[in-house]
Amino acid sequence: MVKIGIIRCEGTLEQCPGTGCFKTIREKSGQFQEYSDQDIEIIGLADCGGCPGRDAVRVAQDMVRRGAEVIYLSTCVVKPMPTPPACDHPEEIAQAIRDKTGVKVVMGTH
Repeated sequence: MVKIGIIRCEGTLEQCPGTGCFKTIREKSGQFQEYSDQDIEIIGLADCGGCPGRDAVRVAQDMVRRGAEVIYLSTCVVKPMPTPPACDHPEEIAQAIRDKTGVKVVMGTH
């Protein structure tokens, strides 16, 4: 079993209920294909805290403390979903999470 945490864009909260992320987890498609032979446990789903990812590292650290082995930056963080603009800081957010937690960070969910 792999335990994951998902961090999504705060700006998309009113437009997207996370259905695309949950669908790809359930179907083990998109970025979750590598877990086709494993169960996936969602440790947490939280927003980034607003630009430029103000709370992303803190939220990721909390998810790791609660058992997350991999942190996903949802698709809305890495490309304009469901509508532009896209986040200007996904690589910086991902690197900061890696530096502070030591866990794998995956860019995108679906």
